[in-house]
Amino acid sequence: MSANFASKAYRASETLDWETGSAQILSSGVKPASDRQDDCYEPIATYSYKVQGRHFTGQNVRASDSCLSRSESEQFQAAFKKGDTVAVYYDPGYPSEAVLEPGKLSFNDWIQGIAGLVITVSALLMGIEVLRKR
Repeated sequence: MSANFASKAYRASETLDWETGSAQILSSGVKPASDRQDDCYEPIATYSYKVQGRHFTGQNVRASDSCLSRSESEQFQAAFKKGDTVAVYYDPGYPSEAVLEPGKLSFNDWIQGIAGLVITVSALLMGIEVLRKR
C-alpha cells in the first residue's frame, strides 16, 4: 500500500512542474467505478490542445487513477464542461502526456497511504518486540 501511494504521489508531484497551455474540453463526465466502493466516481474527459503548433488529444484528468466522492464529482463536472477552455498541464519532454488537474491525489489514495504507513509501522514495532524477547 505504501509503495503504491508513494508511486502515485511521486507521479502527481512531477506534474506540478509541467508546462501550462490551454485546452478545449471535447467531452467530460463521471462514471461510477464498478470495481470500487459505492461512493467512487471516475472522472472522464477528452480534450484537445496545441503545443508548438502540434495538435494533441488527451484523456488524463490526473496523474493517477482517481476515485472522486459524489461532491468531488459534482465539482469536476462543473469545472470541466464540454466546450470550455481550461488549463492543461503537459510534460515538456513528451507533450502528448498531459493532465487537467496536476498534483492531485484522491482522498482514497491518501487513506491507502496512511493505512499502509500504519501497517508498516505496526509490523516494525511487533518485529522489534519479538526480537527484544529473544
